Amino acid sequence: MPQKMFRLTDEQICKLKKVSELRGCSQTDLIRGFIDSLDEEPPDTQGDTHRDTQEIHGAERSSGADSPALAALVEQLAVKDAQLAKKDEQIAKLMDTVADSTKAVQGAQALHHETAQTLALESTEQKLSRWQRLKRAWRG
Repeated sequence: MPQKMFRLTDEQICKLKKVSELRGCSQTDLIRGFIDSLDEEPPDTQGDTHRDTQEIHGAERSSGADSPALAALVEQLAVKDAQLAKKDEQIAKLMDTVADSTKAVQGAQALHHETAQTLALESTEQKLSRWQRLKRAWRG
């Protein structure tokens, strides 16, 4: 089932909570019921975008079940906004942690590189000394 998120104001979220508690249903069920009731509008009002715009902007008030359902939608959207804000904070913290970890790994790699070079030099010096010992042994 496809999902869609909406942003609601705090006032709308409060209205959605109140209506869902009064009706004894979840906020999601309230919103779905409102959306399903849109199909039951008289044919002459369907597709009236001017009327829809006026309702959205408050020029015209919905009557009956539309207001509580709309309030429920608004409330749910505000909850989702708060959840998104919390997730944004968590992502920011994780990004900081990743940046710190990256710096630590780079430091460890640099230290390992220096240690590896030191070991390689020591190994080369030991090989030369062995070679020199072998040359001396052959010369007598």
